[in-house]
Amino acid sequence: MFPTFGSLVNAGLVLVGSLIGLRFSSSIPERLRTLILQSIGLFTLMLGVKLMADNQPELLKVFFLLLGGALLGSLLRLEESLEGLTRGKSSLSAGFVSASLLFTVGPMTLVGCILEGSKGDSSLLLSKALMDGFSSVVLSSSLGKGVALSALYVLLFQSSITLLAHFYGDFLRPQAMANTLFVGGGLMVATGLKILGLLREFKVLNLMPSLLLALFL
Repeated sequence: MFPTFGSLVNAGLVLVGSLIGLRFSSSIPERLRTLILQSIGLFTLMLGVKLMADNQPELLKVFFLLLGGALLGSLLRLEESLEGLTRGKSSLSAGFVSASLLFTVGPMTLVGCILEGSKGDSSLLLSKALMDGFSSVVLSSSLGKGVALSALYVLLFQSSITLLAHFYGDFLRPQAMANTLFVGGGLMVATGLKILGLLREFKVLNLMPSLLLALFL
């Protein structure tokens, strides 16, 4: 598979899912929307566990990476800034901003793009694409046409990261990659639990800088 393949599929499924949600918004019962979100949460949790099991990290370094990332994320108030961006918008821009952030701001995006760009492994991005496709059905039925517009943002954002990893991935140490993927798996577990309503107050986004630190330290 060529670089950006996963991002192309991801953007395509977001667009298709959004169109389905817009077309059948009045026909989707609340219990089905809840079931879809719960399935996405469980699948994210399972993928995170698998990613952690597949990589052998430097555990002491991972601990300090998480501490450093949490400190940096808290100082930057990443989670709080994200919440502020989705408030007080028109319906079109609110749908676009909310969906764009949901589909691209998270450990699965960065880890998936790195895997595809540096190792040619699109499996994680393709799994993410399926989840985003189902999520877009639910989101567009509630937030409208702005969700469909987010497909272009998903394509541009993820393709950029994938191409950077493709051309510069050789500069990353194998152990740094293992640490990054392990941390990413842990954050995916936390994300899955949060979607399932078990970690409502856990600010996953404030730990995202840990992934960037792990790549280069």
